[in-house]
Amino acid sequence: MPYKNYEKQKEKALERYYKNRKKRIEYQRKYDKENKENKNRYEKEKRRGKAYNKKKKLQHYAQKNILPVLLKKYKKCQLNLDGCLKDKKLEVHHKKYTKKVEDCLLVCMNCHKKIHQKNKEV
Repeated sequence: MPYKNYEKQKEKALERYYKNRKKRIEYQRKYDKENKENKNRYEKEKRRGKAYNKKKKLQHYAQKNILPVLLKKYKKCQLNLDGCLKDKKLEVHHKKYTKKVEDCLLVCMNCHKKIHQKNKEV
């Protein structure tokens, strides 16, 4: 007797599975369409690989270790682009991607953008 109940339960479970299968597939398709951009962005980052990860690690290291040293030493933006000597929103700019303090500049956010724009133009 308990064996028959088990088979009935199994049949009902399979029926429920196939009944809800269409709903799950439709939901998954809808979800994929909505998140296609996020998926593409993730795949691009994945393709960048080690170089991308190295750059991110170095940026984190700079914020944690190099920025305090440069702040003690200079306290203001090191570049004088358009007369800028701000002391707010300071960032670390790497001349070379190393962990040496000598290879870094302390610049404000606006000057940092200008540096990178110049690099792209050249």
